[in-house]
Amino acid sequence: MGFLSAEELNQLLPAETSAFPSPIPTQSVSSDEFMPAPQTKKQREFEARIKEYGSELARHQGMSRRAFFKTAAGMAAAFIAMNETYGPIYDVSRAEAAIPEMAGERAKAMSKQFVMDMHTHFLRDDTRNMGFVRQRETVGKAGWRTSIGPSSSSSPIR
Repeated sequence: MGFLSAEELNQLLPAETSAFPSPIPTQSVSSDEFMPAPQTKKQREFEARIKEYGSELARHQGMSRRAFFKTAAGMAAAFIAMNETYGPIYDVSRAEAAIPEMAGERAKAMSKQFVMDMHTHFLRDDTRNMGFVRQRETVGKAGWRTSIGPSSSSSPIR
């Protein structure tokens, strides 16, 4: 179910062509749920850093920037750019970005971690997206997160 008008949908570009293809997105893109905000100053700063680091480190490792970003060292470079732009978020070293074997060893050591891709949805009281509401109810019943499971009332989860 889309939430944008046909006119709004015509203004959207695919993520593959509208944003720099980095391991971490450098700006918001949209599905058909919302219009994305323009790229912020911080997002432009992050994009400039990731391009610079990717080009420099890829050249030193004898590969294209695109190929570099597909490696563990490329992901480390992206995390470094994030830390320098937004503050210390990720535990990563410059050595991991510069030394592929070091990045590979760290990735191997962490390969058994459980990672769940999550994001939050806020639904209005008059939502028409009942399919999503039912999916959340099912997840709640499965015991993944009981605090967001079916409520004691008959109203849908919000």
